[in-house]
Amino acid sequence: MSDVFWEAQEDDDEPEQSELTFRRPWWVTVGAVVDLLILLVVVPVGVLSLIPFVFLVYVFFAQVLVWISPVLVVVNAAILWWSVRRRQAATTALAALGIAFVTLAFVVVNLWQSPVVVLGVTLSR
Repeated sequence: MSDVFWEAQEDDDEPEQSELTFRRPWWVTVGAVVDLLILLVVVPVGVLSLIPFVFLVYVFFAQVLVWISPVLVVVNAAILWWSVRRRQAATTALAALGIAFVTLAFVVVNLWQSPVVVLGVTLSR
């Protein structure tokens, strides 16, 4: 009794490219490293912000992210576009997290009611 629930797979001549063997442009690598650094700073500071007055460190970091937000959004959008087209899951996730962290930084700065400064230009208050 050899019932099989799936069809026999045909052998492909070309194996599917993995993320490790695919050559990335330098700007994708630099953007991914920056996103990793932001991730390594945001998560611990976010956890420590539950302690009173440590939240001010998170507000300061959010102001820094808002200050450079146009650069981060443009770079992460380009990385997101590149990585989705080439089915690079890890790079796509990092780019999406980078955009999400910038959005969260805008929310924190607005909730703290501090001035929104983008590249040295004050947008509010």
